[in-house]
Amino acid sequence: MNVTLYKSSLCPRCHLARKYLEQLKADQPDLEIEYVDILVSPRRTLSDGVRMIPAIKSGQDILSGIFLDKKTLAAFLDKIRQNSTR
Repeated sequence: MNVTLYKSSLCPRCHLARKYLEQLKADQPDLEIEYVDILVSPRRTLSDGVRMIPAIKSGQDILSGIFLDKKTLAAFLDKIRQNSTR
């Protein structure tokens, strides 16, 4: 399963989201994470429909919020996994 994390190196909330996502990856070896820094790739960020960071995108599904905790990220990944098996 491939997901993209949109982040900024200046954002402490993004750092936490990345940490939690990497912890989840340890339990899910099929999880591939692409990192996009919005300061380096602003056009891609906007064209991908991301308006707030941190944000995680898989296909057309986007999860973003002020604070993405590990439980919220795990639920999003489970939803993506269930949708891909249908």
